[in-house]
Amino acid sequence: MKKIAVIGAGGINSWVAKHLFDVIKLFDKEELIYVRIFDNDEVEEKNLLRVNQNFDVPDLMKQKAEVLSKKYKFDFTNTFINEENLNLLSNFDDIILGVDNNKTRRLLYDYSLKNNKYLIDLRAQGTQMAFVIVDGTRDMEYYDNKYFANKEIMERKGSCQLTHDIENDNIQNANKIIAFWGIYGLYLKHLRKEELAIKEYKIVY
Repeated sequence: MKKIAVIGAGGINSWVAKHLFDVIKLFDKEELIYVRIFDNDEVEEKNLLRVNQNFDVPDLMKQKAEVLSKKYKFDFTNTFINEENLNLLSNFDDIILGVDNNKTRRLLYDYSLKNNKYLIDLRAQGTQMAFVIVDGTRDMEYYDNKYFANKEIMERKGSCQLTHDIENDNIQNANKIIAFWGIYGLYLKHLRKEELAIKEYKIVY
């Protein structure tokens, strides 16, 4: 049985959960795949603006990971992954990452490389979206130099929606697009043991 850890349950991974459920069901893999969602955030009103996250009004003030897991019949742990609890991921094969800070990203890139895990990192902010596949073909030095060398960026916490877009009721959908692409495109090919043409990509629309 393949075990998948979904890290984060917000702008990207709330939609990843839906698409992952659909793909598993569509391709009759219910008995072959186990999914657990890790997050410790609660659903807030801003998450419901123009349905930018996969939650409804009755979900307000509830734990995101729990809400999604009950909806899609996955398991959940209400916690943020950090250096102290990385052992929670020891039994998982694949990691689907959708978080808003580079410290967690770097931690999980490094962990995946050291422990032979397959990681797909899905990113979005405003009209920007990107993905990175960490599968052992590149080392941590490569990722450090390309993504984690800037100290200011490492300290910055991001969001799928830019502040001025929220204030102007101009919600963008890059988070939904990368979630769909990430599961129906990239991750499905991985499940089929097909080779991806590219391991990193960024686009602005």
